Amino acid sequence: MEKKQDEVLAILKDLHKSGGMTCKDQVYDFTDLAEMLHVSPRTLHKWKSAGLMRFTQVGKKMYLTDAELKRFLEIHKNN
Repeated sequence: MEKKQDEVLAILKDLHKSGGMTCKDQVYDFTDLAEMLHVSPRTLHKWKSAGLMRFTQVGKKMYLTDAELKRFLEIHKNN
């Protein structure tokens, strides 16, 4: 998982540096994140419950911002 996290973080950094997106442009839902991080939605729920990821709720759906994903990956890239 560490390799995949590093890949995702590198892609996000490249996009941000190139001006291709800003932190306000991208949000991810549980399905997006599960596919991107190669974990189950249940794992994401556990991380959310443990306070490892700070999701934003809109209606009944939960979203993670690009900035929050970057924060999570930076903190946990060595785990």
